[in-house]
Amino acid sequence: MSDANDVAGGPWKSEYLALHDPVTSLPNRVLMMEFLAGALSSPREGQRALAVFALDIDNFKHINETFGLTAGDLVLAEAARRIRRCIRDNDLVARVGADEFVVVATGLTGARSVEGLFRRLQTALGVPFTLPGGGVAYPTADIGITLAPQDAEEADALLHCAELALARARSEGPGACCFFAADMNDELAGRRTLEGDLRRAITANEFVLLFQPRCDAKTLQLLGVEALIRWDHPQLGRLVPDEFVPLAEKSGLVVPLGEWVLRKACDTISRLPELNVSVNVSVVQFRGGELVTTVESVLKATDLPAHRLELEITESVLIENTDKALDILERLKGLGVRLSMDDFGTGYSSLGYLRTFPFDALKIDRRFVGDLDQSKGALAIVQAILGLGRALGMQVVAEGVETESQLQCLKADACDEVQGFYLGRPMTEEALHAYIAERRVVC
Repeated sequence: MSDANDVAGGPWKSEYLALHDPVTSLPNRVLMMEFLAGALSSPREGQRALAVFALDIDNFKHINETFGLTAGDLVLAEAARRIRRCIRDNDLVARVGADEFVVVATGLTGARSVEGLFRRLQTALGVPFTLPGGGVAYPTADIGITLAPQDAEEADALLHCAELALARARSEGPGACCFFAADMNDELAGRRTLEGDLRRAITANEFVLLFQPRCDAKTLQLLGVEALIRWDHPQLGRLVPDEFVPLAEKSGLVVPLGEWVLRKACDTISRLPELNVSVNVSVVQFRGGELVTTVESVLKATDLPAHRLELEITESVLIENTDKALDILERLKGLGVRLSMDDFGTGYSSLGYLRTFPFDALKIDRRFVGDLDQSKGALAIVQAILGLGRALGMQVVAEGVETESQLQCLKADACDEVQGFYLGRPMTEEALHAYIAERRVVC
């Protein structure tokens, strides 16, 4: 395929520009569809056996916002070069959207060859992108794959199948890959319906905030609560965060939803002066750049002292842009709020982040606590995290405590706080008042 540099001018220039993307010099959607239709109509049976890979760059909007549009174009151009190095001369790669590419790989005859191309693409795009000025971008690619003639035999239908597979991959998290399946049409329709419901739910007061106790591990004194959102869907019943927060993040609705949680939590706890409250923060709230202003505004409106609010942050927030994350966290610390790293032990570089970022506490992931009294490996991990917390002067909270034996293990190793069903399930504000009153009577 010719490169843009080969077209110096003359009658071919207009035709070239009409069929190619100016940023990457790749064929555009029009030329890709012509190629795909031609391959599918080939009289050679082996040529008609092909795979279509739909790829998109995760968090590309964030790259543009953080490093600028020029840097974003450089990432796209480099991504195009890497993809082209993965395919054969008789295959085609096109740019078909802002951050979306399509690879048409012809003559693939088995699952092994399809999987081999997928792995080459995933490896090539997984290498960090170095940008002018010393910046580094760490994008990953979601990939949806469809096969001809098994899934479809027409170009439009085949591309639709690939895009449905890509949508499934996006829902599974960064760097995921999915093959097309027949049920994806129904799933897409259901997801679109749920997104519409989610938009309505924010103004229809369908969300409920629950509070789960956090207690002193040694004395079991109630120290605070974690605010946990639920959605009372009119048809589907009560939904937990895993069932709607990923969709809220992808649609951007998590920003107003997160502000509602923060405001409701702070307002509730401001009337319970003996308690602190912790609130989870989404990576999308970090990207927006308004988190500090929102927290400051909510604290002022609810009259909650800043030291009684703790924001729980996962490592994914820190990976995207270390410098920006550090700036935001330091500004939040400047307001007086506490910061904790959530799900500690599940990330690949948590130790480095603990040394760099101004955390006050860390929360041991529940999967380690759940095996604490049954697995020597889990016990060793928990003991190591507790020792690390003490060495760094941080409080350590163990979540997911469900049994007396787990609690005793944590007490024996001097854990600071515990949280889980054994201490109390997530409860409404009214139930929280009753829980507090009952504990006062017992004391």
